[in-house]
Amino acid sequence: MKTKLSWIPFVPLFLAACFLKLAQGFMPDGSILGLSALQLEYCYIGACVLIFLFALLFVLLDKKIAQYYLPHKNIPAGLVGILLCLLLAAEGGFTVFQVFSSGRISVLELLGAVLSLLSAVVFIILGLNHSFRYKEGKNLSLVNVIPAILCGVRMILSFVQFTTISIRLADVSSLICYVFATLFFFNYAVVQSLIKSKNALKNCFIFGLPAIAALIPYGIYHLVFRFDSEFIIKNAQPLEMLLFGLYILFVLIEITRNVLSKEEVTLIEEKEAPVVNVAEEKVEGFIATNDSEDENDIAEDTAYLEKSDTSDYLYRDTQQVNEEPEDNDETHNDVENYLTEVQDVSDENDDRPKNYEERLDEIDKLILDISSKTD
Repeated sequence: MKTKLSWIPFVPLFLAACFLKLAQGFMPDGSILGLSALQLEYCYIGACVLIFLFALLFVLLDKKIAQYYLPHKNIPAGLVGILLCLLLAAEGGFTVFQVFSSGRISVLELLGAVLSLLSAVVFIILGLNHSFRYKEGKNLSLVNVIPAILCGVRMILSFVQFTTISIRLADVSSLICYVFATLFFFNYAVVQSLIKSKNALKNCFIFGLPAIAALIPYGIYHLVFRFDSEFIIKNAQPLEMLLFGLYILFVLIEITRNVLSKEEVTLIEEKEAPVVNVAEEKVEGFIATNDSEDENDIAEDTAYLEKSDTSDYLYRDTQQVNEEPEDNDETHNDVENYLTEVQDVSDENDDRPKNYEERLDEIDKLILDISSKTD
């Protein structure tokens, strides 16, 4: 994997960055090739930028490195994480006390102090995981990203300070340190949380290596040549930057030793529920769809109602010529094909009574005959 080749240019450039930064304190101006302290500062920043460019080149050429990485046991990183926890907690608590006691509340300083306390919790978890825990698991990305937010807030604080002083007096190197540290801790949080990302592990090398070259010389320089013996707590931030650089160094060494290629990593993902698409089906001449609007009602195929030929149907519309049926030949009853027929009552062989009175006389005669026999 070509990403590991980033260490080859890193080693000499890192040593050069350390020398260029520390030379500003133990050597007088102009003793190194006639360069002043400000020029040495820019050369130190240039060495960090060269490390960034070389790391970017080797990472872009690497097509085999895996996208995911499971943390391994790393005792040096665990010890540095625990020290960072203690230091961040002390520095954050002191800043909160100082902000409220001064009577002038700065939102950014107070936010940085709160994030320092939260980052102390994160680093104690990371330190214990590095030292004692060797398990595969998915951590909370929201918790892991807190150190990146802390470095981002400190980066903003450093930039705000530049607006009140001359650029020659501005500590530009601190801004460079926090820029690379913010980008590294953000991508490292993505890697630790096992979030699906294409370049998070590669970005750890791209931003981590220049962060090491910027943070470690900066911390050593301020602790050696600008140590504040009156307020010891003010030396906490340079010491934190030194520990940040050491933590990133040990983490990248661990990743370099244990990272796998794409062929060696098998990703197991939960299967998503299949999406069922309901298509149109014809059922016995009808169309069933899943549309909210009945498209069949919108159809303009109404030719059947307008042009249909009904000559062969069971009904026929006839027109009455005359309202008097007896005067109309077309309305005479045609019953020759019906099941019932009208009988002619004028038949001579019919023995039924002609009228009601004749039938009543016959009944009376029968009653009289029956009554006479009984007497």
